[in-house]
This record gives sequence, structure tokens and C-alpha cells, in this order.
Amino acid sequence: MPSNPYPLNLTLYDTDGSTVQVSKLITARNETTAETISETTDGSGQVILDLANLTSSYTNSDVITIYSVDGDKTVYVQHTVDTSVGSYTTSLTYIDTSVTDSTELRYFTASEFREFFNMDSYNATSSPAGIKTEQIERIGVGVELEIDRITRSKFDDNSGSYYTATNEYHDAKWLSQRDFFSKYGPIVSVTKFEVNSEAEGETADWTNLAESDYSDYWSYDADTGRFRIENSAYYPPKGPKQVRLTYTYGVSSTPKDIKHLAMLMTAREMATAGLMSLAIKGTQMEGSGGSINILQSMDRQIERLLNIRMRTIATNA
Repeated sequence: MPSNPYPLNLTLYDTDGSTVQVSKLITARNETTAETISETTDGSGQVILDLANLTSSYTNSDVITIYSVDGDKTVYVQHTVDTSVGSYTTSLTYIDTSVTDSTELRYFTASEFREFFNMDSYNATSSPAGIKTEQIERIGVGVELEIDRITRSKFDDNSGSYYTATNEYHDAKWLSQRDFFSKYGPIVSVTKFEVNSEAEGETADWTNLAESDYSDYWSYDADTGRFRIENSAYYPPKGPKQVRLTYTYGVSSTPKDIKHLAMLMTAREMATAGLMSLAIKGTQMEGSGGSINILQSMDRQIERLLNIRMRTIATNA
């Protein structure tokens, strides 16, 4: 083993990249031998760790992990020993690893997910078995879209803008049909409730009942999405695409059952992916029977929540 010094010249900064960090422990670990050395930074935020002081010293091309953890702040870098250079100098800047909630998720946050399932946030050194916000986001966004599809709704207000359905067409399935149901809901506002007065095959002639001149000729129910023509003179002829709607929809806050459902479905997808990964790698899945039982239990909870939500929608309709 080389006995020559191999100093790691390190300067540690706070998350702003400019404030030096005093009296903070920095550790260097030789990944070949798993041996470590540690020192605290001086008044200038600096420290020198000499790899020659490792019990087994070092060899060329050893990978050295350098890290420091201070509460929710951490820094983690790796260096490959190059004996032709004989030293390594770098600056380290803390990263705040406290839970940062995804802005992509609409029905729950990453911190709510971790709290619900009693999980830690991923940290390469302090909690390598934790879960990454990015993983929660990637799976959770897909789950939320699936909930939207199943329920034909969106359970948030889109940052106050809500969601818009534009030129949503509906068929007149019989003569004198006066009720038409929107594809999505609950309804927040209506821009157009247009009725075609011409028969199928003729040039369309649209009247927008949502305009002020026709305020007594129509109504709608925000919860059920039912649009009603109140004046028989405006009943459309039977045929396809005789009514079209433009409206906004959504809710001001996410219902608890939807939040619970979204988190359960996300966890279910994660668990399934984990089992599939083990199977693909050919890893023997000890206790897989218990895992399958847990998945089945989650399936029952998901089904129950979906049934309750769909019954609520059906009752309102």
C-alpha cells in the first residue's frame, strides 16, 4: 500500500454556496475497504483528510466517498484516487434534503404520502432506503389521471383557474329531449350551451342559450352536470352532435376519500413494481405470499373507496 500522503483539501459551504460551515464533520470512506476517516471543519470551513491515514491506506483507482450530514442538509461526492496527481481539492455545498413537495401532484403531497405510510425521504447517506419525491411524483401523476378518467372529474381547482371543456358535443337521442349531461363535473361556470336547430345533414344553426337574451330558456345543475332546455321551442331535432357545451369544472379542495384513494393507488403501483423488479432480476422473493396478501388488502380498500365515490356520483345524477 502506498504510504505517501494523499490529502483531500475540502471547503464546506451552506446551501447558499457562500457561507462557510464551521465545526461540521466531514467523512471520507474508501469504498474498496469500507474504512473511513473523519475530521471537523475549522474556522474557515476547511478540512484536510489524508487517505494515508486510513487503516489500509489506499491504492490507485480506489473510489472515495466524501460526505457530510447536518440535520436536513447533506452533501455527497465521489472521487477516484489518481496517484499520478497525489491529492484532491474541492468545495462542498450542502443540499437541503428536507421534504420538498411535488408541484405536479394535485391530490396529495409527497410529505403526506410519506407520513401516511411512515416512510423516510431518500438520502444517500442517512436514509438510503427512503423514497424519492421523484418516484412518488412519476407514479402519483399517472394515478391521479386514472382517477380523473374513472370518475370523469378533477378534484382540484387548477390553482384557481379550474378546467375547461370546450365544444363538448352531445347527441339528441329522441325528439323533445331537454336534458343533456356534461362529461365532467362538478360545473363551476358555463360559457356556452349551444343548440342546433337544423336536422342532421343540414348546415348547423347554433343558438347559445347561455347568452343573457336566453337566460330564462335554460338551466343547469352544477353537481350533476345536467343541462336543461326550459323552452320547448329550442329542443333540437333528433340526431348526432346537436348540442355542444363549453364550461369549467373542478372543486375548490380535494375530498379526503380522493386523497386517500390516490395515495393507496400510488403505493399499490410502487409495491407491484418492486415485486416485478425482483422477479425480473431472478431474486428469490422470500415472504412473497405476505406481500401478495398486502396487495390484495390494498386492492380491497381501493375498490371500496372507488365504489363509494361512484355511488355518490350516481346518486347526484
